[in-house]
Amino acid sequence: MMAPTPNKYVHEGTEEFKRLGGSPVTLFSISQLSFDTADEYLPFLFSSSDNQKAILQGLQHCHLLFLRSVMKSVAAGILLQGDATQTDVYAPQDFLLCEDNEPKEIGDAVYYSLHSPRLPSRILGLRVHKQADGTPSAYPNQKTSHVYVQDVIAHFQPSKMSASFKLETQDPSSAMKPGCPTAKPPGGVCIECLTGDRRINLTSIQSFLMNGHSLTVERDLPDATLEDFVQTSSSLQSLDCLNYDRQVCVLLLQILVGSQHLYISGSATELKPRKIFLLWPKRLKEQAGNTQEQDTNRLKVDMECEKAEEKGKIQKLWRTHGSPRVVLTPLSSAPTVPHPFTYMKSQIEGIIRYCLHSQESLTSSVSGPTLPKSSYRKGLFYLASLLHCGRDVADMVVILQVILWGPRPPVFDHRCLTTTTVHNWLTIKRALLVMKLAERGLIQDQSALDWEDCLWIQYLSSTDPEAILSMTSQLWLALNAG
Repeated sequence: MMAPTPNKYVHEGTEEFKRLGGSPVTLFSISQLSFDTADEYLPFLFSSSDNQKAILQGLQHCHLLFLRSVMKSVAAGILLQGDATQTDVYAPQDFLLCEDNEPKEIGDAVYYSLHSPRLPSRILGLRVHKQADGTPSAYPNQKTSHVYVQDVIAHFQPSKMSASFKLETQDPSSAMKPGCPTAKPPGGVCIECLTGDRRINLTSIQSFLMNGHSLTVERDLPDATLEDFVQTSSSLQSLDCLNYDRQVCVLLLQILVGSQHLYISGSATELKPRKIFLLWPKRLKEQAGNTQEQDTNRLKVDMECEKAEEKGKIQKLWRTHGSPRVVLTPLSSAPTVPHPFTYMKSQIEGIIRYCLHSQESLTSSVSGPTLPKSSYRKGLFYLASLLHCGRDVADMVVILQVILWGPRPPVFDHRCLTTTTVHNWLTIKRALLVMKLAERGLIQDQSALDWEDCLWIQYLSSTDPEAILSMTSQLWLALNAG
C-alpha cells in the first residue's frame, strides 16, 4: 500500500532554487517525498528553526492525504471503478453462477451469487424476479452511484432471448421441481421451483430466462436485512444492550448517508427494515493446488454466512467479519409526497423506533427518568428529537460519528473544548490510525479492514473540526440537561 514508486523519488509540483554551491536544487514539501528521496534534498526542509513547525504540519498533511487515499481506493473497489463499468454492454453468458450455489431469500427478493470474467474477484448478486414482474426497481444511474446505494449492472428480460438459446436448454418446464407448491414467497418467486436437478446447469443464467423469469445483476449480493438484524439480536438486546445500541448507531449512520445522497441526487428509497440490505465482504479465490491453465477458472466462494446457522448468523458475522455495509435500493421514481425531505426524516425516525423497540415517545426529553442507560441509546433518542427540529441530515451524521468515535465529552471538558483542541485530537487520532493500518499491512495474520474501520477513516479524514466542535458541544449539553 505504501510501497515507493520505482525511479521516482520526488513527486510533481516542485520548484528549483540555488544551492550554496551554485547548482540548482529542487524545493518541495514533505507530502511530495517518498522513502527513497535522496538525503541531499532533506536538509533544506529543516535548515532553520522556522521550518520545524512546517515539518510537523507537513507530516500531519501526509497522514491526512494517506487516509483519504485509502478511502478513495476502497470506494473505487466497491463501485467497480477501474473494472468493466456500468455502461458496458453485457450478455447472459457473461455471468456464471458460483459453485455450490443455493438461492437466498433476502427480504422480499430471491438472490443467487454470480461471478464474471469481466469483473474478476467480485461476487455479484443475481436477483430473480417473478414471471409477472416487469422492470426492476433500480436501473444503472451514474448520478446515484454510491457505496450505500445498490447499482444494477445488467437486466435481462426473457422476451429478448434469442431462439438459439432454446436449442441449448431443455424444456423449461422440466427445470421445475415436480410437485412444487403453488404458494409463493413474498418476492413472488418460489424457491422450490428454482432448485430442481436441472435448475441452472451451474454455468450461466440462461435457464432462468427460459423459465420466464426476468433477471437483474446487481453490484452487491446482500446477506441479510435490517429486519433480520433486529429479529435475530433479541438476546443481545437483553444481555449486552450497550453493544446492540452501538451496532444500531453504525447501521443508522450508513442509512443517513445513503438517504442523503439519494435525496440530493433527486432519487429516493423506501426505508423499510425488510428493504434495507446488509452485506459483508465476499471474494472469489482460486482453489489451492490448481496450477494448470484449464483449472485457473475454477473459483471458490469464501462465504461463511452460507455455512452459519440461521439463528445468530448476523451476530456471528459481526464478530468474525466486523460491521456490515448497508445498501439501499433506489426507487425507479420518487414517491409522490408533498415534502420529500420531511418524508425521508419520518422514515428515519421509524427506523430508530423499530431498532430500539421503544414504548416511549421519541420526542420526549433525553433527560427523562425512563431514558435507557446506554450512552448510544441516549444519543439515538437525541438524534430522533432533532428530526422534528428541521436539522440538516449532515449535522445528524456528524452527531452519530461523535457518538461512536468521539471526542468524548466526559474526557474533554465541554467548557474548554475549542477548535484547536479538536484539531489536536484529530491530529493524534490520524497518526495512530496510520500506525494501525501499517501494522495490519505488515502482519500476515492480521484481519483486513472491516467496514467500521472504513467509516472511522472517513470520519477522521473528511469531517471539519468546527463541525465536530459544534455537534460535540450540543450533544454534551443535550445528554446532561436537567
